[in-house]
Amino acid sequence: MIDRSPPHATTYEIVCLEHQGSYLYAEVIQAIVARQRTWVRPLFLQLTTQSSEEAPSPAQGLFAYRLQNCSDLVWPSQFFRPALDDEVLPLLMQMYSDKSQDEADPQAVSERDRKAHQALRQFIDQVWRAFPDAFSG
Repeated sequence: MIDRSPPHATTYEIVCLEHQGSYLYAEVIQAIVARQRTWVRPLFLQLTTQSSEEAPSPAQGLFAYRLQNCSDLVWPSQFFRPALDDEVLPLLMQMYSDKSQDEADPQAVSERDRKAHQALRQFIDQVWRAFPDAFSG
């Protein structure tokens, strides 16, 4: 994994963790410089739906989960890069446009949140298994 993160992520910055064509977008809560960790609040998880021969890219052929009700993460800073505006703005616009629909069907929101939690757990587990040395010590 190449470290593309700035020396210190700033509070409220939106960052991206990429792994095997999937993208976790999160808001920085705090940079923990001494431990080379970043405390983030997950916002969206995009899982690729493309075939493995195609080069994945953000916002194309992806399925997005909203993660506003998921737990925060403290994660090695080396995995994050600043998110680009054109990656995040469509997701934010979708989130706010869906908000009024959420109020009409609380049961659907609960089911969506359950699926989002599960998808995030699986994604985090994949990254953790792919880079075990980054999590030791």
